[in-house]
Amino acid sequence: MKTFDFILRFDDSGHNLTAKNGLSIKDLSDLLSSLYEAVNVSDVDKLVLSEVRGNCYAINLTTNNELVHENLKVVHKKISLNDYQGLNKKQLKYVGKVKSILKDNLYLQAYNEEKSFKVDVKDIELPKIPDFYYEISSVYGIITSIGGRSIDGVSYIRINGYNYDIKVSSFQEAKLIPFFKKNKMRLVLNKKMSTSDNQVKSADLESFEATENLSFLDKIESVRNSDFDDKVFQIFKNRYEDIE
Repeated sequence: MKTFDFILRFDDSGHNLTAKNGLSIKDLSDLLSSLYEAVNVSDVDKLVLSEVRGNCYAINLTTNNELVHENLKVVHKKISLNDYQGLNKKQLKYVGKVKSILKDNLYLQAYNEEKSFKVDVKDIELPKIPDFYYEISSVYGIITSIGGRSIDGVSYIRINGYNYDIKVSSFQEAKLIPFFKKNKMRLVLNKKMSTSDNQVKSADLESFEATENLSFLDKIESVRNSDFDDKVFQIFKNRYEDIE
């Protein structure tokens, strides 16, 4: 099986790092865990620490997947250029971990075994991460509260099982009132999320629908009333009643 090696070499200006005077276990484990997530290693792939080299402090990573090897190159090249365009959240987390290890006294060289690829990393300028991001998602539940603090003010609803208010328009409010504490609803929300803790800071209702609380026979009956054959319907009905 073909394998690919990638080396991360840490050192300082005085070349004081060695295999026995290198990164702490905590820093190394955090770094490798973050890198593993950043380069998208699948369950069937391998990315292992195969060697610690002693002429400085160099860790040799070995993978059986060429794509993982290429991802290692791309991520470290972008870090060396302080170019974070296109990096995802996990990759940006790895950038932050590298910066925390290098501090002001270490530098990093990243290269493949043949050294046909080699980059230097020293001064990392982290991008400013926004405080919030927006996410569209669906929630299911029964409306447990609806309304606002004043007649002309903003209205909100609450759904059982969710601990945040959902802003609704006056038109949506009027349409939702008949479902208050009745039908289970499916609501599509535009949520404002905190980057630091991924908690919902506010939510606006985009669309909604009531989910039907029909029995199996009710659903068959609704189909029958359209274009379902009576004989086929009776067969389904009889078999269902036999099971009951």
